[in-house]
Amino acid sequence: MINEYFTQLLYRDRGLDWFAEPLDIPVDDDIPFDLKTRATDEPYDAEFIYTKNDVFLETVNADEFCRRGMYTAMFGFLFGGLIPFAVLFFLEVAWDFYTDGLSVLRCVALFFCSVFIFFLSYVVCNAHSAWDCFTYRHAAIRFNRRTRQVHVFYTPKLGGPRSYDWDDILATITPFDNGGYFVLNIMAATPDGTRYYDSFPVGGELVKHEECLGWWEYIRRYMEEGPDQVPEPGWYHTDRLSLKESFLRWFPLREMTRDKARGHDIRYSQWRMVLMSPMLALFSLGHFVSMLTSRKVVWSKEILEACGKGE
Repeated sequence: MINEYFTQLLYRDRGLDWFAEPLDIPVDDDIPFDLKTRATDEPYDAEFIYTKNDVFLETVNADEFCRRGMYTAMFGFLFGGLIPFAVLFFLEVAWDFYTDGLSVLRCVALFFCSVFIFFLSYVVCNAHSAWDCFTYRHAAIRFNRRTRQVHVFYTPKLGGPRSYDWDDILATITPFDNGGYFVLNIMAATPDGTRYYDSFPVGGELVKHEECLGWWEYIRRYMEEGPDQVPEPGWYHTDRLSLKESFLRWFPLREMTRDKARGHDIRYSQWRMVLMSPMLALFSLGHFVSMLTSRKVVWSKEILEACGKGE
């Protein structure tokens, strides 16, 4: 999954066992929220939820959610689409070589065409698109209030799903683009809170700090006070194969409806969506291909048992 691409870039110096040794928490991070204290009076689901029941809350990983399909469109479609033309040119030169005999020009053309085909194949198979396709359909994060654990889904490439104690997590809000948007980041820390084993962004990108604060409060209140203390989500995300869902992922029609209901001015978002619609349509098709070539998330037996009747 695409979020694992960023994880392996960040933590590749940790060796084969990605999460065995804790790392020092960066000193410039924001002060973590208190798990027992309400961060705001208004919890906000932010439409980042797959499942909510009385046992667990399943949400999305921001890195995977915000980028899925984009790299398939940018790298897979662009470079992959050039491969058939390169192969056709190679076959034409090879046929001329066979019928008309050896020449320096044909040998040079065959050599560079072979290198070009190899380069395109390498990019498609090893660039970002390789992490976007032929994997799992979403990078799930489960907050299990029965066992007070956080289950984070990873593929076997990074050791499989992992579970952390809720009481040991540290949550902060990270601003990006000089405060242009905010992301809720959670670290699985050591019991003394000085080091951490894992770090993962939960949900997605929110344009207002108070909305990101409300998103954290939604998770915190669900875990600490129960599912009845938070509102039902406006809608649930799904990992089913659906061209409609893929287009709605990149065309923010539901999000604009939500923001308009919250009193935000959406005219700029509407115009931006119209102007970017060709690119968004390409990303939507990339999202569909990514989902088409991937399979549903499979949790370990231990996590399924921990989730109990919530499954």
